[in-house]
Amino acid sequence: MESFLDEKVSRSRFLKFLFKTAAISAILVPQASCKSGSIPKLHGLSDSEYLAFKSLEEVFLVGNPIQGFDLGVAADKYIYGHPYPIDTESVLKLLAFLPGSSLVSLALDFSFTSMVGLSKEDREKRLLSWKNSSLSLKRGAYNIMRQLSFFLVSMERDYNELVGYKG
Repeated sequence: MESFLDEKVSRSRFLKFLFKTAAISAILVPQASCKSGSIPKLHGLSDSEYLAFKSLEEVFLVGNPIQGFDLGVAADKYIYGHPYPIDTESVLKLLAFLPGSSLVSLALDFSFTSMVGLSKEDREKRLLSWKNSSLSLKRGAYNIMRQLSFFLVSMERDYNELVGYKG
């Protein structure tokens, strides 16, 4: 008689199951995140998505020369600043789900605390571990979130004026 523990599950099958579970939980279970500070009026991002972008801003955009820049508001303006929501809405919302999800933290970092719930220093350590991880999924998520942060900064009018482009 073969026991349940003797069965092998491939890594790709496990990850597919994990991400399907994360997607279902994102729809069915409301995000439990720390709601600190005031959240501005947004056109389409939820409070948890806004806080996820703010948590990324605290790590990726340290020393940003643009005074008063808010990554959550920039993401909201990028998606909903058009006459209709653009096609990248679902991708940006998925990227906002990664830092705020306890399930993703459990799967990728074996931690019950989501990235949004960590202190700035611990969030930076976790993201640096993603940057140098042997798992390509972590490295890819890190690079995409970082590039998105810098892209949203470059979309700001103040940034364009700072680098010499008059608009």
